[in-house]
Amino acid sequence: MQRLVETARGLLQRWRSRPAADWLLTAVALCGHGLLVALTGRGDIFGAPDREQRLEIYTTGATVVALVGSFVTAAISQYAAATGRRMHTLRTAGHLASQFRRNWVSILSATLLISGVCLLATVLDTTEADPGGVHWIVEAVLLLGVARSYRLLWLFDAVIKATDRDLADSPERQQLRT
Repeated sequence: MQRLVETARGLLQRWRSRPAADWLLTAVALCGHGLLVALTGRGDIFGAPDREQRLEIYTTGATVVALVGSFVTAAISQYAAATGRRMHTLRTAGHLASQFRRNWVSILSATLLISGVCLLATVLDTTEADPGGVHWIVEAVLLLGVARSYRLLWLFDAVIKATDRDLADSPERQQLRT
């Protein structure tokens, strides 16, 4: 069991350091879902509703992702404003700093892409049955959003932990303890 946990942690760490892997996960999930729909004729989550409902899904998706984008910018501000030894290390330690920057950029760019695709889908989905498959593109970007949301949570957690530890180690805090 311990070995399985270590393997899972190693895979998770490698995934975190490669934001491009989210595209592969998205493709696998979308292809798997598409195959399921093709084989069973059921489960087309965004294709089953009528056009009006799909348009509501698209606009809601764009709105939610835009709100998440504001959290991303707040998180980046928190990251940039935080001080202390650990935060300095997060920003300057070769691979770690590069990993953080790649993740921040991947999350922010995904929010822009998802919002744009959802809004574009409202224009392109013009028929009741969506024969062009616009809803599949929306499903793809929403799946990408799920993967990027995990990255956002991970980054928030890492920044908060580092900031809290730096605060606990601050000279003012040390004086309060004595």
